[in-house]
Amino acid sequence: MRKTPASLLIAAALAAGTVVGCGESRLAGSLLYMAPYKVDQLDCAELKKRQASARTRLQEVEQLRDKANTSAAGPVINSTVYGPDYSRARWDYQLYEEKIASKNCDAPPPPPPGPLSLDPRN
Repeated sequence: MRKTPASLLIAAALAAGTVVGCGESRLAGSLLYMAPYKVDQLDCAELKKRQASARTRLQEVEQLRDKANTSAAGPVINSTVYGPDYSRARWDYQLYEEKIASKNCDAPPPPPPGPLSLDPRN
């Protein structure tokens, strides 16, 4: 049996460690799930609509994952079948949540202007 050089084993371990952490990182998400639409140009109503849709998709995938967990092969099914969908749904939801916060869409509307007065004393 032939032995593998230690440097090759160390390189493989480092590569595996790097890949394992990529699933939920911001950089990996932005590279893997680049949105084809321009989120910055969407108004608050459209952002909220898309966030609600992303929330619904996230809940659907979570239900599928919970259902798969009841079987013996649940962890394998979750990671191979539902893992990418779950990561994408979470990424989309977080993206819309951040854009809504950055555009201050949840702020109360400004108060209406007071009545105009023609009296010069006011």
